[in-house]
Amino acid sequence: MPPLTTKILQALCLLIFTADAGTFAANEDYIITGQNTARKVIIRTSSQLSTSYRAVKAFDADNATCWISAAGPGPHWISVDFGVKRLMTAIIVRPGKKDGYRTLKSFTLQFMDGDWFDFASIDALRKESVSIELGGVDASMFRIFIPAGGTEHDHAAIAEIEIYLGSSRVQFFDERLRGLCLPVRNAYLPAEDYCYPNAPRTYRGGRHAGIDLYHYYGGNSYTPVPLTRDTPIYAADSGIVIRADREYRAPTSEEWNHRSAYFRTHPSTFMKRSFGGREVWIDHRNGIVTAYNHLSRLDRSLRVGSLVSKGDRIGWAGNSGLAGEAQGRDYGIHLHFEIWIDGCYLGFGMSPAEVRKYLNWIFFPGQ
Repeated sequence: MPPLTTKILQALCLLIFTADAGTFAANEDYIITGQNTARKVIIRTSSQLSTSYRAVKAFDADNATCWISAAGPGPHWISVDFGVKRLMTAIIVRPGKKDGYRTLKSFTLQFMDGDWFDFASIDALRKESVSIELGGVDASMFRIFIPAGGTEHDHAAIAEIEIYLGSSRVQFFDERLRGLCLPVRNAYLPAEDYCYPNAPRTYRGGRHAGIDLYHYYGGNSYTPVPLTRDTPIYAADSGIVIRADREYRAPTSEEWNHRSAYFRTHPSTFMKRSFGGREVWIDHRNGIVTAYNHLSRLDRSLRVGSLVSKGDRIGWAGNSGLAGEAQGRDYGIHLHFEIWIDGCYLGFGMSPAEVRKYLNWIFFPGQ
């Protein structure tokens, strides 16, 4: 059996759920893997109890969550389609629980070769995990097939499906991101695509590399409250400050308009004075760097080299670097928040919907 403590693959991954009654299944997920290229890995299921128990829950590296099928005697199944053949040496299945009970009694591991064929039949009754040694398989698809009568209480439940190549586990999520908090308390992810990475920014002839937070929920209600210059901004995780713009000078309206007009037609490869305004960067010392832009002011004690803990105040929201500041107005106050992973910003090459889904996994894992 491969060790459970493995080196995390350097891959940025995304899981998306879609309700699509296609040829294979009524429920389908897909994973986008690869830091510089997007490659979909399709996950299909025979059914799901609800969106809280969708297929992605069997691949989120969290044994407390699981895929649960809709009620019925079966058969039930969950399949993985990599799109291209890939090497695998072992698969570990961790049965989940429905109402506190492990429901899985037996299942068959199947591979596709023109049609599904049985590779191994497994007794899973009362077992916390089942390891299946493959002996070296080159395949593009497999599924866990639970026959009629293969479950108790009419539900199939699987907490995790782990795929190994040698001692390395295929990671569908980057575990380094788990535990980050949003820098604005009670903030929520915006609905507008314009607020996400890769959205065009015509005023500077470029594209967005972060998430724009304009509102948070006030008090115990779900009433959106706009950010102001008095809205505190907090560190998303512990780390060391590697940039803190204490000497920032706001551009005049004339300077801002001149720079904007120039960069609309001259894509920049270097900006000494960024449109990000007053910025703070934090190195979390695990390959993750977070950036906080457009701040109105910094916390008095914050300097380059300062050590911060998760949730420490680093400054206040603002519109520095933007047209509103240059014009002396409060227009456009928000936090531009970036997450960089091994030198690549989170969301590179992804659609807004895909980024939104990945951010939900990071900041709202229970949803």
